[in-house]
Amino acid sequence: MELARYLIVGVLNTIIGLGSIYGGMYFLQLNIVHANAFGYVIGILFSFYLNKRWTFKSNGHLVYSFLRFILVLGVAYIANLYTVLFLNSNYNVNPYLAQAAGIIPYTAIGFLGSRYFAFFAGNQTYTAAKNENPLSTVPVKPEPVILRPIDLSIVVPCYNEVETLTETTRQLSELLGILVAKNKISCNSRVYYVDDGSSDRTWGLIESLADQHKVVHGIKLSRNRGHQNALLAGLLTVDGEAVISVDADLQDDLSAIEKMIDLYIGGYDIVYGIRESRQADTFFKRFSAQCYYQLLNAMGVEIVDNHADYRLISRKVIEALKDFEEVNLFLRGIIPQLGFSHSYVFYDRAERFAGESKYPLKKMLALAWQGITSFSILPLRFITVIGFIVSLCSFGISIWAIAIRFLTEEAIPGWASTVLPIYFLGGIQLLCLGIMGEYLAKIYSETKRRPRYIIEKMI
Repeated sequence: MELARYLIVGVLNTIIGLGSIYGGMYFLQLNIVHANAFGYVIGILFSFYLNKRWTFKSNGHLVYSFLRFILVLGVAYIANLYTVLFLNSNYNVNPYLAQAAGIIPYTAIGFLGSRYFAFFAGNQTYTAAKNENPLSTVPVKPEPVILRPIDLSIVVPCYNEVETLTETTRQLSELLGILVAKNKISCNSRVYYVDDGSSDRTWGLIESLADQHKVVHGIKLSRNRGHQNALLAGLLTVDGEAVISVDADLQDDLSAIEKMIDLYIGGYDIVYGIRESRQADTFFKRFSAQCYYQLLNAMGVEIVDNHADYRLISRKVIEALKDFEEVNLFLRGIIPQLGFSHSYVFYDRAERFAGESKYPLKKMLALAWQGITSFSILPLRFITVIGFIVSLCSFGISIWAIAIRFLTEEAIPGWASTVLPIYFLGGIQLLCLGIMGEYLAKIYSETKRRPRYIIEKMI
């Protein structure tokens, strides 16, 4: 049955690959070389995904499985090429028949290599990424251990949010009033807007809202320092025995705050807000978000799936957070490392109330890379694996060049031995230097020990 599924994936891979090649030439106006490269990349990723999830149902490590799969494909391709050249040169077999015969070793090596090497955990049941997450099991809610109203602070990072803050203030004020009436929070609970160097009238609006609403306070940073630094400035500055962080765009369901407080009263020091549904997001946003979390998990970063920065943390957690002095901030990875008792609240993500997203694709990719390079050394180990694969590929190319030289009359003297190693190894070396340079840059920024933020004014 696995062999049948593998062959089906092979057929689909061919169709998808050819479709991507023709689509690249027609829609993206790529030349034939770039279109073929594009098609092969799409085909390989498609084949890997289906073989891992469907053919062999493997729950092996994503990155390691992919590297092994690429290695298997390389060996299979070399066997295919050798078979074609051998039959054509020694037995004068028609090139089309020789190519057809080469499919046999390619398929055999590809299947056996995938079954027993790339996806060696195929006899285990595949589990979704959420179940692989060590933080994904929701603990049982205990009996309340706090029998008094808690002193709550809500931290809201803001950058050019003049269109949303009035409505955000209205909803948060109403919510705090309800929670005070229910005797869950004290009347001293408050909302802190952290202005991250906005270029519009955000700070002026915060001052106006603070005059109108007793619960509203403001923290103004001296310049734009980024969302993570603005959030940290709020967490480390405000008072309160429990602090909730939430974005100003009203996409996170504010009704989840009461559930967070209930879990805090029940004895949990950290309560993560988990996005259960992202129907309001575009397909690309949902797809890129899932890839983002899976990539971080694959790289060994301890992160909660579908959790951004909507969470409740206790004063005990904040005091522990003060000991983390790193400049390259990624709070979504730092908070889980603190330990402490934790639980989860699930909510549906809504559409943005107004304005534009402050996390376009460029910033999302930058945040993902920040998380990987701040908490994982796997990219450095990945360089070693690349070196091994390059060695094997170089060996295969050498065999191919020798075969062309001695078995055919089409070889251009000196071309293969000069051009191929230069381009191939040069590209790999630049990639490896780029990855190591990224880590050196982070070491450089950490050693300078510059302040992560400077508070200009508080109200």
